[in-house]
Amino acid sequence: MTIEQLAINQHWTSPSGCKHSGQVSWQRGEQSVIACESCGYKHLIPLPDTLHLQQFYEQQFYQQERPDYLQASQDDQQWLQLSFNTRLEKVADFLLPGLTPRVLDIGCGPGSFLDAAVARGWEAVGVEPSPVAVEFGVEKGLDIRQGFFSEIMLAELGVFDMVHMSEVLEHIPNPEEVLAAAVKCLKPGGLLTVSVPNDFNDFQQALVNSHAQSEWWVVPDHHLNYFSFDSLELLLQRSGLNLVSRSTNFPMEMFLLMGQDYTQNPVLGKQLHNWRKNFDLQLHGYGQDQALERFYQAMAAAGYGRLAIVYAQKPDNK
Repeated sequence: MTIEQLAINQHWTSPSGCKHSGQVSWQRGEQSVIACESCGYKHLIPLPDTLHLQQFYEQQFYQQERPDYLQASQDDQQWLQLSFNTRLEKVADFLLPGLTPRVLDIGCGPGSFLDAAVARGWEAVGVEPSPVAVEFGVEKGLDIRQGFFSEIMLAELGVFDMVHMSEVLEHIPNPEEVLAAAVKCLKPGGLLTVSVPNDFNDFQQALVNSHAQSEWWVVPDHHLNYFSFDSLELLLQRSGLNLVSRSTNFPMEMFLLMGQDYTQNPVLGKQLHNWRKNFDLQLHGYGQDQALERFYQAMAAAGYGRLAIVYAQKPDNK
């Protein structure tokens, strides 16, 4: 369904009284994704209640929805470490030398980012709602606290040089509140690194408008919010942070434009995922890490790439 076929605007008021309205970007039954004028990014309406989400991520996500996730994270470990080391190195350039940085990973899952930070000698703490993922990480010796990150945790957690959130903000109904708490636990001059899916981008929309695909990236049971680079950066600025840099990773939707429809074929999807991993790992093996990052920064500057990865800094005077 193209944008032109949708209702122009929809309005929704949350149980707390927050008003949301904007042009409809996707619609199925009573669920819609709107380009919310008050939030500055696209999100689902109506949004599920917090209790429902808490039960889902504590009791169902790893157990029922993604039972293969922990194994997949181990299969991807080398590729993930390459990506996360790039993020850590960029942040390290902004930190005072000679100190042991302290990093918080919000929504750390089984701890792949924590592994990379600990390997560099950093002090790393994770927060994760799923007891299954927490147990997996703790068995590796990682410091992971079970629960949903919120301002209530700040006194226990302390302050950090870096806060990291990898594919978290799309899952939660209150990104602004979570970011506000994250900023509070950052030291002045500390950096926040956020990655989210880069959705409703030009490559995706080209496939939908040509009727070659439906909006395969809209998964309302899991993803409540849909960001672009610009909307994510606006959200970080509204949280009081200064933008530093943006990057991305290989866009899977390019394979669709090459005629490889992985959306209906999990076996093909895994093969293509391995291809994009090999692209990164081969360049790394050839000693071309800087070329790889320049490539992804150039792609991100144009608004392309599967993930929107944004680095932002807390002002020294806050």
